[in-house]
Amino acid sequence: MHENSSASVLMHCFYRMELENEVLFVDTGYHFRETLQLRDEFIRRYHLPIVTLYPELTPEQQEKKYEKKLYLSTDGQKECCRLRKTVPFINYMKQFGRRLAMVGLRRSEGGRRAKLAPLIQDPRTGGYTLHPIFDWSDEQIQAYLQKNDVPVHPLHKQNYPSIGCECCTTPVEPGEDPRAGRWRHLANASDDGPKYCNINCSDGSGI
Repeated sequence: MHENSSASVLMHCFYRMELENEVLFVDTGYHFRETLQLRDEFIRRYHLPIVTLYPELTPEQQEKKYEKKLYLSTDGQKECCRLRKTVPFINYMKQFGRRLAMVGLRRSEGGRRAKLAPLIQDPRTGGYTLHPIFDWSDEQIQAYLQKNDVPVHPLHKQNYPSIGCECCTTPVEPGEDPRAGRWRHLANASDDGPKYCNINCSDGSGI
């Protein structure tokens, strides 16, 4: 099942329920073009209030400051994800007093998410994270997408089940773990390679 499809389901649920909430999109500066196009499609089709957040530094400024591409090393990757994903998200939540974040993580994704709780406290914001579809199966996700004609990431059809930044995401081969394409360049160099970007508190994030 395509991991990113859960976010599409959740955003469509927001649309159907007419919830007065913001949808936060963190533009790392390293996204696939198709990722940005999917964001724009949700804005166009559903008029969702998507707020795009940006890191303090552009990719070029960050590479100049650190004199390297952080994502090319294990330690650097952690800092890159922190600077370009977690920090913009946490700063926004704190600045505007947002106490609840809803995300599309599911237990069926396995790994650290296999025992995902429906609601957890996020010490980084002093608020909570709600997982509304935590117990949905892959089949339920697919059925919802098809029934409601919800747009999904076009790269899923090209063997990208889990999609992050373009520089750190590759296709997966048949039989591989759906997240095998994430940070493959680091996983090949170490048995302790990264599995998550850690923007989600439930994945073990710290800031």
